[in-house]
Amino acid sequence: MNEKREKELGFAAQLPKVGHVLNRDCHPRMDELETYDEMFFDPVYDGFDKDLEHIGDLPYRTSREVKDSPLGVGFELLDHRNGYDFKKVLPIARKSGVKWARLQSGWQRAEKEPGKYDFAWLDEIVDGLLDAGIRPWFSLGFGNPLYMDGAEAIPPKGNYFYSPVRFGEKGIRGWANYCKAMAEHFKTRVFYWEVWNEPNAGFMRKPFQGNKMILEPPELYAELVAITEKAIHEVQKEARIIGGAISGGNLQISCYIHGLFRCGIADHIDIFSYHPYTTVPELYFPENFQFIQSLIEKSGRPIQIWQGENGRPSNSMRLRRGWKSTEGSQARYLTRRYLTDLRLGADMTSYFLICDIGNSYAGKRQVHAQGVIDATDPDNYRPKLSFRAMQSMAYLFDSETKRMRDSFELVPMQGWGRTTLPIEYASGITCGFRWKDFPLFAYYHPNHIDADWQVKPVQTWNWVPDGMRLDRPVLIDPITARVYRIVTKNIYNGPTWGMPEKGDGTVSEFPRLPLLDYPLFVTDAALLDEKGKE
Repeated sequence: MNEKREKELGFAAQLPKVGHVLNRDCHPRMDELETYDEMFFDPVYDGFDKDLEHIGDLPYRTSREVKDSPLGVGFELLDHRNGYDFKKVLPIARKSGVKWARLQSGWQRAEKEPGKYDFAWLDEIVDGLLDAGIRPWFSLGFGNPLYMDGAEAIPPKGNYFYSPVRFGEKGIRGWANYCKAMAEHFKTRVFYWEVWNEPNAGFMRKPFQGNKMILEPPELYAELVAITEKAIHEVQKEARIIGGAISGGNLQISCYIHGLFRCGIADHIDIFSYHPYTTVPELYFPENFQFIQSLIEKSGRPIQIWQGENGRPSNSMRLRRGWKSTEGSQARYLTRRYLTDLRLGADMTSYFLICDIGNSYAGKRQVHAQGVIDATDPDNYRPKLSFRAMQSMAYLFDSETKRMRDSFELVPMQGWGRTTLPIEYASGITCGFRWKDFPLFAYYHPNHIDADWQVKPVQTWNWVPDGMRLDRPVLIDPITARVYRIVTKNIYNGPTWGMPEKGDGTVSEFPRLPLLDYPLFVTDAALLDEKGKE
């Protein structure tokens, strides 16, 4: 890694060291334990020092240096809730490498008098992101009391989670005019518009019900999408409309999504977005993704699928989303979330959130630790391990990285026919991508994010298509940002394997690699050389 860049972000002092010497009498890695409450993969201490040779750190690229990418990060909660200081976040975010940023529009902040709009606070954010090489997209959502007679703000931050459609012509007209004003003001800068946020999860509810929350049916949200699409396209013909913003992924949610398509939402959107919050990113999600794909296919329209919001905190003080929420578990979740979406074919995947939600949002001296930037000290924002993991993923997955459907297998050290070990000793998720002429294989075990994991040795077998290069194999750890030379490999081809002499490809065997609970990547060292030339 470029030493100047490493120093700028302070990662040299933060990242776990490789094969470091004893520094405490009580435990050889006490510094690491005290900082992160856990230890990370290390070839020396985990018994792979003869299999892997540390040869350097993974570089990263700024967002401006990345031409395009399917990776994004959320810049939500900058509306009237003011969750964090954008000016302090932007210098760090520039170095993330991601290309998309989700923003919330803040109707009640932008229009405080009927027909008078103030977008100056949004201009600063949009222009700052564009200058950083990050493409903003808007979530248009939440109500405005100017057009919602009798509606009361919902504490603690005074939101209006009521659909404008529920307030007759006044509400519909106010919403449509606001959407037109947004599209007009940003029509040369922003082209992607999402309608509302998680209408199925309490962010679109019926008013006048006291403390009892009653959600609106899919029909009402579909009607709002149709009204929004018409309003924006009157001003910005090339606008892309995003519908859904659905939270969760169980069967009940699938019924809601089915209701949206039954009500004709497909006629008004170009992209369907979802927020699949689960503790294990891979659990049930492939089936839910295929369900959405099937509904899109039935509609006959070329609708993309975006994962628009999903994340995990680095501590459970506020959000209670796990019993062992740490910087390490957050970083593991980020790599698995991005990879899960990409291997299933999502056209964009966004991680929630860029920065911890502070500024007294969660009470004095408390933050929602959901961000990849630590805001515990309001005067000194600090990138977390998850931010470095985001940089690693953005480095590997740009617009040139394509899904490759070739065989990649994990095998127990003794072989399946000779072992009685539990299946987790060589089971897991494997997938392949290609960056130009280089394969990029990923593998890991989808363990529960909060459960402890013991590193296990496995064999890997993978098919390398003819014309692709895997001559100098390396293993990449995206969280510690370490690159290791794989010491031993075996190559098989020719008639013995049922292939012509020249073959259509080769089979590469790596006799002993570590199996972790987050993705490790196998590729050729020349991929890093080529990226360094860009």
